[in-house]
Amino acid sequence: MPTISRTAVVDAPVTEVWPVVSDAARLPDWFSFADRVDVVTGSGLGEARVQHARFEGRRQEVDQEVVEFTPERVIAWAHRAERLDGDPAPVRATGVVFRVELTAQGGATRVRLAQTLTPAGVGRAIALHLFGAAAIGRTMAESLVRLSRSLA
Repeated sequence: MPTISRTAVVDAPVTEVWPVVSDAARLPDWFSFADRVDVVTGSGLGEARVQHARFEGRRQEVDQEVVEFTPERVIAWAHRAERLDGDPAPVRATGVVFRVELTAQGGATRVRLAQTLTPAGVGRAIALHLFGAAAIGRTMAESLVRLSRSLA
């Protein structure tokens, strides 16, 4: 299960960063993977939501469930289903979990974004290694820059 991660220190305390990263409605402000996020049910642990974006020029919807929620420390969500233009997306991974981890560093916050994927077979694992991991890493790095800007 490969994990792709990026880390940055943002110039804001955890108490200011947490409300931004944990609120689904605020994800599009900083999370480069999302244009819109709709909460379907719940809040915190177990929250079900749908993330909307564009992927390879197509409408993408990802059903997510918050699987870890420790206020001011960690939020993680698992992908439960994915659609492209309303149809089931090709299965590239049998499991995807995205984590946002916060650690106080004086008056600033160390933010680590990590995505763990279980590729759907050897071919998908090779493709992830050769092509996907770099693109995911770039998008994470962009998200961290956007997060810093949204807190300024």
